[in-house]
Amino acid sequence: MAVSFMVANDDIPAGAKVTGLTGRLEETIPALVEAGFRFFELMIADPGKVEIEKVKRLEREHSAKCIFLCTGEMAGTAGLYLNHIDINERRRAVNSFMSAARKAYELGVDLNIGRLRGVIWSDGLQKSLDRLAESLTEIDTFVKNELEGLSVLIEPLRKVVCPILNNCQEAADFFETRGLSSYGILVDSDHFNEEVDSSFVSSNIGLVKHVHLADSNHKPLGQGTIDFHKFLNLLTQSGYRRNFSVEVFCDEDQIETLNDTRIFLRELSLLKEGSF
Repeated sequence: MAVSFMVANDDIPAGAKVTGLTGRLEETIPALVEAGFRFFELMIADPGKVEIEKVKRLEREHSAKCIFLCTGEMAGTAGLYLNHIDINERRRAVNSFMSAARKAYELGVDLNIGRLRGVIWSDGLQKSLDRLAESLTEIDTFVKNELEGLSVLIEPLRKVVCPILNNCQEAADFFETRGLSSYGILVDSDHFNEEVDSSFVSSNIGLVKHVHLADSNHKPLGQGTIDFHKFLNLLTQSGYRRNFSVEVFCDEDQIETLNDTRIFLRELSLLKEGSF
């Protein structure tokens, strides 16, 4: 098990309102290591601007390791949606995501689909879901044929953030009924719906392949209302043994947020110091 902190790729401007460290990777990765983390999750907006050799060089130089690729800003910054009502925009999103999947494969990590899956368009929910299914089917075929072993994780999000696939069961049913075998679930503590997601996690922990840690409204850990002991106990008792990534809006002083996060995590008995 590894515990990482989100780091934005260079194509996301320093100071951007995103959930993670921003700035040049040459500065953020050593700062992260200095604060006591050895692992990071890489947030991207444009897969074409992800320099794999640069990331690997920085990993070697700072004894750090990327453990996951986050695609949230492909929607938030680049405005891409896999279920876009415009076929050309949908094609652009699919092609861009497949490029991101290749980058993840080169880094030896999995990647997620959160807001990138899209919205409910003017022709209604069902057609919006049908277009998403069409895109995910194409991606599934691509991954199975060219990126063997890669997992694409659907991240359930609250309706206010993304109006479709809002809990674990909905996401699992969506790809199971369509025979999409390259997909899994990413659980985010801020979007976790205790009423419906707890029973799913208890019974289907094998589908949960990554976890994001964030306090309410993605505040830094300990600054919101989430009971992390309860959340982590559920995961552990269900058999979760995979990785975690902290994905929070940093305070004005990013280093202070890093240090406060390290302290908070070390106070959680389930997250041992050696896993940082």
